[in-house]
Amino acid sequence: MTYLKPRPRATGIRAVLFDVDGTLVDTADLIADSLAFACGRFLGREYPRETYLGLIGRPVVAQMKTLGAGERLDEMVEAAIEYYERHAGREREFPGVLDTLARLAEHDVRLALVTSKQRRELEPTLERIPLQKYVYTIVTADDTLRPKPYPDPIYRALQLVEAPATQALFVGDSPYDMAAGRAAGVATAAALWGPHPRERLEPEAPTYWLERIEEALSLVMATWEA
Repeated sequence: MTYLKPRPRATGIRAVLFDVDGTLVDTADLIADSLAFACGRFLGREYPRETYLGLIGRPVVAQMKTLGAGERLDEMVEAAIEYYERHAGREREFPGVLDTLARLAEHDVRLALVTSKQRRELEPTLERIPLQKYVYTIVTADDTLRPKPYPDPIYRALQLVEAPATQALFVGDSPYDMAAGRAAGVATAAALWGPHPRERLEPEAPTYWLERIEEALSLVMATWEA
């Protein structure tokens, strides 16, 4: 008997877009530390930890502006990126991530990474954690004029994976992810293992809630017609 693997049907989800930080890769504490380092060095001030964690999901430039960088913006951005890379050994993919991506790809689901990081920030991460092995395309903060929470990165990813919004799912951990996905008209799935608590995500009305990354696979397959 020949085994035929399940394939996405015309009426089901056939493209899954993933945020990176806090969704696929555990970087919340490292990002928070990099922001705190830049603030301490150039502004001489320190914010509550929750402030830094709440900014995860925004581009580094937007993070620094929110933290009051002012004319020190460029210096603070570079300092945060350099700090991150010096401590990048702390990066880890969340349990089950690579296996889930591989299984989705085996089922002919088109995958994309949609991140608020600049490409120069993301590429070193991909050298350490080979997410790109399984994805069809990558959209970074360099690729659209407006980042998440605007829908532009989602629109760009949909163009590249050649899928309509009605057949796509965006998996992310932040309210910025959920807002971008909703504005773009795609189904959204909130990753509850990230740094943003459920109460911060609820106002963005995610379509689905995920407790583990593996649930993304069963969710997608459940949308395919028998």
